[in-house]
Amino acid sequence: MSKLELSSSGPRRAKAITEPLEVEARLQTLHPDLTPALLRAAVIGGLGARNDVTRASAPTAAGVQQWLKTVEDLRTILARFQWKIHEHQNCPFISSPEREMSIVVMTGNSETGREGFDDPTNQAEKGAVAEDYVQSNFKQLELFNGGSLKVARRKAKETQVWALLYHYDKNLQQVRFELSLPTGFNRKKITQWGERLIFGVVPNGPDEFTIPKEEPGVPATVEVVPKKGAF
Repeated sequence: MSKLELSSSGPRRAKAITEPLEVEARLQTLHPDLTPALLRAAVIGGLGARNDVTRASAPTAAGVQQWLKTVEDLRTILARFQWKIHEHQNCPFISSPEREMSIVVMTGNSETGREGFDDPTNQAEKGAVAEDYVQSNFKQLELFNGGSLKVARRKAKETQVWALLYHYDKNLQQVRFELSLPTGFNRKKITQWGERLIFGVVPNGPDEFTIPKEEPGVPATVEVVPKKGAF
């Protein structure tokens, strides 16, 4: 499998946006349904599931339950805005009504959610599905500049796949997370990102972690119709 990179001269650091107002504004350009509060609610739901495991649970239960619940909450919230729940070779996606954007949830390494010495990568190895959508993202960025990408994607009926990437830091007792565009893939890992939207942390201390009573900005009653299949 080929290594996908934006430049042959070496890895290029992703454009990282960290200032909250700029992150929120960029989210709105990606899709008007997306807000920091919405993504944070999904991450908090996953953290709650992590905290529900007991000493009797399997050693990997905390991480598995956190990922499962984060996926479920993100897809449930966005489905109420008419986003489409679907799977491709057992990989869970949630796609915008126009199919211009899709989001997957994955765990990231310790560089996730912060501007460190290196860009993050996914924690668990990924296969052909991930390589396919990373390659598609890469080709879109290679062919079109940022200003014309949305129009070109609509005409070509291409879907840009973003990753809701999170990392649970056991030492700091917090979750760091970001919504980022994967553009490089090698040896079952994402090696490059076109853009990173970095959010604040979700603390998990005994006096700090709370689950919001209501999901942010969600319509009261909207029928959710799961949809399976490729893009």
